[in-house]
Amino acid sequence: MKLRSAILAAALVAALPSAFAEDIASNVPLVAGSSPGWYSAGFSVTHLVDGLFTDTFTFSPPIDPSNVDASLVTIGFDQPHNVDFTSATLNGTPMSLQPTGIFEAGFLTPTFMSGPLTLTVIGNAGDNASYAGTLNVTPVPEPEMYGMMLGGLALLGAMARRRKQDQG
Repeated sequence: MKLRSAILAAALVAALPSAFAEDIASNVPLVAGSSPGWYSAGFSVTHLVDGLFTDTFTFSPPIDPSNVDASLVTIGFDQPHNVDFTSATLNGTPMSLQPTGIFEAGFLTPTFMSGPLTLTVIGNAGDNASYAGTLNVTPVPEPEMYGMMLGGLALLGAMARRRKQDQG
């Protein structure tokens, strides 16, 4: 009889679903900066149900080849309201995450990307737990800009050389 009860209890426990927080999918507009090709965006999430989550943020409009950096941050002063990041990737590029605890952060240093940007954040949230993040886009200088810079440096060098010859 005890064996039968133990088997039945084990079967019931195995049949219970794991706790999952709601997965959030959000479209986030990139806000244009004062110069062409510069964009920024901020986002935040509050999970009302505790458990595992996979959140997806799609940033629009798609971008030309640019340098992109991103950050995540959460503060949960007690475990029931804490977010633990498991992984975070931007277009498949992993972000660096600090260890779990009451204060966690993640970041991506400037990385060359283009097209639509998609950030995927995976983790475990307590009920009513939240996190926020930022994303910045800076244009990659065009080859013409490098040519103008080199031309300007050559001009400065020629002027310095001529001044030195005039003094000598």
